[in-house]
Amino acid sequence: MAEEKKQDSRSNDLTKATAEANGIFGKMGAEVDKQVKAGAAELDVLKVAEASGIKLDEAILKELKITRIILCHPWIPWYVWFPWRPIWCWWWGFHYPWYRCCPWWWYRCHWYPL
Repeated sequence: MAEEKKQDSRSNDLTKATAEANGIFGKMGAEVDKQVKAGAAELDVLKVAEASGIKLDEAILKELKITRIILCHPWIPWYVWFPWRPIWCWWWGFHYPWYRCCPWWWYRCHWYPL
């Protein structure tokens, strides 16, 4: 019974963490969509992150191997061409290091082996 409560607590905490990430990365998607619909040909990853509530800097982009300026491809969904996955993993590891960062539904977002 105690083990079941402990597992329920972990599951509840993970649900809250995932909801927080979904909110932040939902804002990121909305910001990318907004800029693309306004006719942007390129996006500044740091500005998109800041508008989403994520504090990134040049050093973090370098660590993640993300170019600061990303060219837009408005005919493809944003989540295909915008580098959200490594940002997700960095954000997740920074805020919730005790949980696995990459969801089961993607293979790997890290450029380096884990």
